[in-house]
Amino acid sequence: MLRASRARCVHVGLLWFILCLGDVDGLIEIVEEQQCHENEFRLTCRDLDSHIAVLEAWYTSAEDYHYNTTHESLRIKTENDSELNKVYVYSSPKHNGVYQPSNHSMSDNSSNVNSTFDFIDLFNDTDNVMLFNDTVDMSVDFVNVSACGLPNFARSYASWREGDKRRRHQSREAAINLRAPVSYRCTGVNHCNFVLYEDYPPAKRWTPGVVYIKYACFDDTLSVHYCNREVKIAEMGEDSEGYIRTPGYPHFYVGDECRWRLRVHPEQRVRVTLMDVSLRSIGPFENRCTDHVTVQDLNGDILLSSCDQVDLPLRLTSVTNIVDVTVEAKSKGAYPKRGVLLHYKSIGCVTPLPPSNGYLVYRNEDVAHYVCNVNFVFVDTRQRARLIWCYDDNRWNDTVPLCVEEAGVTDPEGDSKRQEQYSTTMAPHDVPDMMVDIVIPSLLIAALFVGNALIVLIIYKYRKRKEGDDVEDEFNTIPLSVNGNVHSAGNAV
Repeated sequence: MLRASRARCVHVGLLWFILCLGDVDGLIEIVEEQQCHENEFRLTCRDLDSHIAVLEAWYTSAEDYHYNTTHESLRIKTENDSELNKVYVYSSPKHNGVYQPSNHSMSDNSSNVNSTFDFIDLFNDTDNVMLFNDTVDMSVDFVNVSACGLPNFARSYASWREGDKRRRHQSREAAINLRAPVSYRCTGVNHCNFVLYEDYPPAKRWTPGVVYIKYACFDDTLSVHYCNREVKIAEMGEDSEGYIRTPGYPHFYVGDECRWRLRVHPEQRVRVTLMDVSLRSIGPFENRCTDHVTVQDLNGDILLSSCDQVDLPLRLTSVTNIVDVTVEAKSKGAYPKRGVLLHYKSIGCVTPLPPSNGYLVYRNEDVAHYVCNVNFVFVDTRQRARLIWCYDDNRWNDTVPLCVEEAGVTDPEGDSKRQEQYSTTMAPHDVPDMMVDIVIPSLLIAALFVGNALIVLIIYKYRKRKEGDDVEDEFNTIPLSVNGNVHSAGNAV
C-alpha cells in the first residue's frame, strides 16, 4: 500500500514537471498517461487558458495487457515502406554523367524523424526518467512498474507528432472504451480528476488492470468559438491545426445555425476530426435529428450529417481544399448539452519549388524526387539526386537546396581534415604559435604607429614655435626713423 501511494505521488509530481517544463503559445499538447485501475487520474493543462479534449480512454485487464503487449507491437513500423521501395534514386558515384538506379527506403534518412518510445526496455526499471529534447519538440517519458505489476507511464509531446507515419499504435481489441465517461467529466475544462470506480460504477466488477488516457490541451483563446467564420489554415507548423467549438461549449449550446468554412492550400486537403458531439438526440416521436452537425466538401459531397455522440474521435478527410462545417440547432434557447468540439488540420505537403539548375522528377502524396541538371549537384550533399518524403501530415523531412556546378563545390570538411592532418605531422618547432605569429607582430606594428604619431606631433609643435620666433624678430628689426624723420600716423601719405 505504501509503495502504491509513493508511486502515485511520484507519478503526479512528474506529470506536473512535464506540464511545466515550457510553454509555447498556440501549441497543442498531447498528454498520455497509464496507471493502475484503482489510481486517481489528474488531467491537467499547464496553461490556465487551455482546455482538455479527451482523445482516448481504455481499460485493459492485466491478462489481456500481457497477451497483447509484445516487443513487436511497440516497435516502430513504417507504413509506407512499400511505396518508397518503388522509387529509385538515380545517382552517379563517380560523377561521370552515368547514373545508376539504386533502391531506396525510408530507413536511410530516418535520423530526422524522432522515433516512438520503447517501453519494453524499461519495464524492469522501477524508477526511470528520460528526457528527450530537440529543437522542435519536447517529450518526457516516465516508466515504472506499479503495485499492480503493470507499467505506469506519462508522456507529453506536440500534437503534430500524431501524423508521424512511422508510429504504430498499440492494438486495443481486448480493451474497454472509457472515452464517454472520461470525456463527460473532463472535456472542455482546464483540469479534472477521474477515479474509475467512482466515476464509472460498472468497473467495480472488473479484474485488476490498467487505464490508459490520452488527451489534448488546446489554447481556448486561440480556438474558433464564434459562428460564421472562414478559417485559413496554414500549410504547416502550429497554425496548420486548431479547434472549433460551438458558443457555450461545454455547458450548453444555443439554438441557432453556425457555419465555418475551412480553407487550405490548393495542393492540400482538410481533415476534420469530431472530438465531441453532444446534441439533442432523436426523441421518441421523432424520426430524424432536430439538431445536427454537417461536414460538406466543396464539391457537394456530405462527409457527415448526424447528431449522435462519437465513441472515438471521428476523422473526415476532404477531397478538395475547402470544407464547410455547419451546426444547425432548431431547439429554442440554450439547450443543456455540451455542443460540438472539432479539430481541423491541413493534410498533405506542398510541393517545394525546384532549384534553378534542377527539376522535379517524381511526386506523389508521400515522396518527391528532385534531380540537378548535368554537371550540377546539390550544394550540401554533392549528389545530383535527392528524395524527400512527407511526414507528420504536412511536413517534409528535408529541404531542396541550390544546385551548383561540380567544379565549384568545395568540401569544407575535407579541407579541415587535411589541415588537421598537416598540423599533426609537423615538427614541434614548426607548429604555428598564435602568440608568436599574430599577437607580438600586431603589438609591434601598433607601437610603430604610435611612435610615428608622436614624432609627427613633436615636429609640428617645433615648427609652430619656430614660426612664432621668426615673426617676433621681424618686428624687432623694423627701423623707427629714416633720414632723421620719425614715422608716425600723421606723416603717412
